[in-house]
Amino acid sequence: MAAKIFSKEAREDGGARLALKYKHAGRSGIQRISCDLPQAGLLQLVLFAEALSLRKRFGNPIASDVSLDGLMMSYDPAQRELHVERQAGYSRQTASMPVEVFHSEMAGMTDICIARAEASKNGPALKRLLADCTAPAELAMLLGQDEADLAMHQMREIALLLLAQEASARGSALARKLRGKTSQDQA
Repeated sequence: MAAKIFSKEAREDGGARLALKYKHAGRSGIQRISCDLPQAGLLQLVLFAEALSLRKRFGNPIASDVSLDGLMMSYDPAQRELHVERQAGYSRQTASMPVEVFHSEMAGMTDICIARAEASKNGPALKRLLADCTAPAELAMLLGQDEADLAMHQMREIALLLLAQEASARGSALARKLRGKTSQDQA
């Protein structure tokens, strides 16, 4: 059940529509798994993709999965494929796709989520604070300087996505600290 086409379409509300078209063994025709993800679901999927990529960069991929409102994606490094399962009522569809295809297609969604986080009310302050974070010296020794810079950039992006989500929550202590000039250092 290898995937033939994986596509995604961003929505104006911050969500996305994902579609995976594949040929099922033993059946004629092309099957399709599709679902609409809200903004929070898309963010979780982007974080899943970024975490997989970061683990690969460190040379330590591990089995991982994410579950989003009837959509389950799991990764087993031994198989090098992403297993996709969609549950809608009593109907269940499964397929798999190469993890590289998933990463290349999710890059656009990652850029959209990062742009939204940067444009959020607290985005500029978060980005400035994260830019001031220095990379641990051990990172360059472990990966080499170029790979360490890429890994640190990726970790800053993940942190920005998570912190922007936290700061956007109603009554967030982080948002309060970011608003105050004297408390930004505490944030």
